[in-house]
Amino acid sequence: MKNLRQCTLILLLIFIVPGISSASVKMTLPEYLKEILLNNHSLRAGAKNVEADYYSVLASVGNQRPSISASATGSWASRQSSGNQAQSNVFAGSTAIRLTQRIDISRTFSLTEKQNILGYEVSRANFNNNVNNLIAGAEQTWWSAVLARENMKLQRDILLQRAENNRVTLEKYNQELVPRLDVVRSEAQVVEAESLVKTAETLYLNLLAELSYMAGGLDVEPVEEELKVPEFDVILNYDEALEFRPDVKAAKLTLERAKIVRNLAAKGLSPTLDFAFQFTPWSDPEAFATPNSHQAGASLNLSIPISDGNQTKYRVMNTDRLIQAAESNLQALKEATRRDIAVAMNNWRNASTSEQDKKRQVERSEEELRITELMYSEGMGAQIDLINAQTAYQAVKTEYLDAIKDMYVALVDLKKAIGDYSPEEDGTWREAVTVYGKGNNILGETGLKTLRTHSKKAKEAKQAETVKDE
Repeated sequence: MKNLRQCTLILLLIFIVPGISSASVKMTLPEYLKEILLNNHSLRAGAKNVEADYYSVLASVGNQRPSISASATGSWASRQSSGNQAQSNVFAGSTAIRLTQRIDISRTFSLTEKQNILGYEVSRANFNNNVNNLIAGAEQTWWSAVLARENMKLQRDILLQRAENNRVTLEKYNQELVPRLDVVRSEAQVVEAESLVKTAETLYLNLLAELSYMAGGLDVEPVEEELKVPEFDVILNYDEALEFRPDVKAAKLTLERAKIVRNLAAKGLSPTLDFAFQFTPWSDPEAFATPNSHQAGASLNLSIPISDGNQTKYRVMNTDRLIQAAESNLQALKEATRRDIAVAMNNWRNASTSEQDKKRQVERSEEELRITELMYSEGMGAQIDLINAQTAYQAVKTEYLDAIKDMYVALVDLKKAIGDYSPEEDGTWREAVTVYGKGNNILGETGLKTLRTHSKKAKEAKQAETVKDE
């Protein structure tokens, strides 16, 4: 009965368990990253929010432009004479076209436009930061899944090995060469190995589920490739990290915007001047309509605020505190960048050293296990020695795989710390994604737009045309 159970277990391991994810799409890491950039739903939602902010900026400056409106009026009046009781009806109507424009005598238009543009750019930098975090998290999960699969294979091999050792122990027991205690110990080792296999399989399946979630629901499985020890391929530069990290860039833009908002708040009691022009193309009858047909008129309305209940004063105080908060937040992110780089480098050095040490331990443990198994099969070794050798080999092999995973994770943390997973302003990608054959640009109307650079290019083109005409 026990032999039948072992055979069934081996068949499950060989034929059934590998088919758990047979419906998954096997991908390389570059293919997987592109799948995320195209189909991750939170990423697409973020891109649409950035586009919404773009059009919000265009809408916010609409009140700075001239406004044109057309109107039509009509009226009816009844008049009755007291002498002969005669009644007369009077109909009157008119149409008018009105042009209004606020004149920027307090110089607030440019400040308002600039702070709105900076708000959009802050939104875009925050989106790039989400991209940086998402791609870094995706690659970490990818390597965790790859190493979890290797660990699952290891646990299955150990289970098959212990099942074979249990078979040998049962034969020896039937030949009265070993005591019953050896059989009990052997069976306990098989049960423990089964539990470890199940744990390893569950971890691997959970990581596949996470990969699928980040790829927009597509069932993904890393393609079978030779497991390689990663090499250090990151160029570290603290100043460049501060330039390219999107969260630092967002903090700098937020500080710049806060200063402009303060300048706007200080203009709370500034006078306003509104210009209006109206033309009446038709009115009838002339005696009752005002203004008359084909009459034009213009007006200027100057408003000088005297008191606003200290609103301007407290708004300035509010923006002063926001500036101080933005300055502190920027400094904190600079310190966090230095910390993230230092921690990731320490983790890399530790994992790299551990990988070399565990590699030598694995080689020694494999040789020890081979000799112990040979001695036990020939009746010259104790079973407890075999169990100890198997346990030691399993532990050091698992630690070796963990060290390799930690090396990959440390590299990803380094690239994330210097903003290597975020897109450039022109929509291209920095080193971390370029290494994998470049990611696809974030699809959308604002993928290659920045209002500031767009405005700058327009001015340069206009200046070039002026020079050419001269």
